Amino acid sequence: MNDLPLGQMVLKLVIAALLGGLIGLERETHGRPAGLRTHILVCLGSTLFALSSYAIAGTLFDPGRVTAQIVTGIGFLGAGTIIRQGSAIRGLTTAASIWTVAAIGVAVAIGGSMLLLSMVATAIVVITLFLLPRVERRTLGRRNEQLLSVVIRKQGETVPDVLRIIARHDAQLRTLECREGAESGTHILRARLRVGPGFNASAVVADLVANENVISYSWE
Repeated sequence: MNDLPLGQMVLKLVIAALLGGLIGLERETHGRPAGLRTHILVCLGSTLFALSSYAIAGTLFDPGRVTAQIVTGIGFLGAGTIIRQGSAIRGLTTAASIWTVAAIGVAVAIGGSMLLLSMVATAIVVITLFLLPRVERRTLGRRNEQLLSVVIRKQGETVPDVLRIIARHDAQLRTLECREGAESGTHILRARLRVGPGFNASAVVADLVANENVISYSWE
């Protein structure tokens, strides 16, 4: 590969930019922290690193040493896109797309059948990002998420009661966080719920208010 003509190497860089851009475009349209430019640069950089490693190594050294560091280095960039908001974590899909784009860039640099494989991988990623969310919404009955905060007394008794209320009203518990409240003897429950079409927030509130150990509640 170190004997590749300059034109072929430039062409690979262009292909890498296009493939990374296709994935980045989807992330950009959804307002993710890493969008079009980030994905293009990651894919382009991975290809350039791989081409450079083969050019430096020649036939005497292992060309995979530089390329292997891409896998490690991309982890730090992907970690920067992951954001924790309370009990929820966002950015995992974007981090995974950056990681995949780096692999696509390396495949482009290798060329041959791997170049074709990189194009197939790009198509699969784009289909996954565009179509699977729609499939998930239909499969889950157009469910969405709600965040419920409840201030309670008697944690050991009240938490099971709140969970039973949630289960009765077409809601599935995704995450549950419990911490001490501002007042002595109180606790704050933060429950992230995946709710279905039959979910009735008013009915949930009525059941919560009926519990003497529930001090207050709020939807976020």
